[in-house]
Amino acid sequence: LVDLASRLLRGTMQVGCFDTAFHAAQPEHARLYGLPHEMAEQGIVSYGFHGLSYSHIASELNNRYGAAAGGRTIVAHLGSGASLCAMKAGVSHATTMGFSTLDGLIMSTRCGAIDPGILLHLLQDRKLSSDELAELLYQRSGLLGVSGISGNMQTLLASKDPAAMRAVDLFVYRVGREIGSLAAAIGGLDTLVFTAGIGEHAPAIRQSICEAAGWLGVGLDEEL
Repeated sequence: LVDLASRLLRGTMQVGCFDTAFHAAQPEHARLYGLPHEMAEQGIVSYGFHGLSYSHIASELNNRYGAAAGGRTIVAHLGSGASLCAMKAGVSHATTMGFSTLDGLIMSTRCGAIDPGILLHLLQDRKLSSDELAELLYQRSGLLGVSGISGNMQTLLASKDPAAMRAVDLFVYRVGREIGSLAAAIGGLDTLVFTAGIGEHAPAIRQSICEAAGWLGVGLDEEL
């Protein structure tokens, strides 16, 4: 793409914006895994994703609220892909996605964080190939896999099938649990921000998550 643009748009400046760059300022302990350190030196670390979204939100919070936005913030990017980011003064300190976009929260069709022993079991005992495992984790898991109905949150919320509610409840539980984890990483919580498709367009999910985070002082103003 860069080569093509260079040929078609000679002399035009090209700028690369990397989705992981926002998380590069995280402390080392937030990026390491419990693996031999030479693997970290080979690039097997937590990179985090949705960085362009988080960077924009940090900028907007500063533009709109100034110094009031400089505290401890957790942003919930909840869409077909989903992650959370904990910031202090607009700088990323921890996030739920890691080395890949499979990590963290359950998503539309992605599994989120699971016990690595499950992967060994599927490879060694169930004899799944690497391609079959990738398809399972990326395309047949998450909300779709848990419900057996759909990976679309609005479809699940509209359904009366108990399996749909099972998937919704798991999603809310995992988001609430990870908010608690990230709040611990930054020493508390001053601001909770929702964004992306589910975050913006599913008020019932926002309400349930805020209720789960009530112990952190999160509340809803019913008059707004």
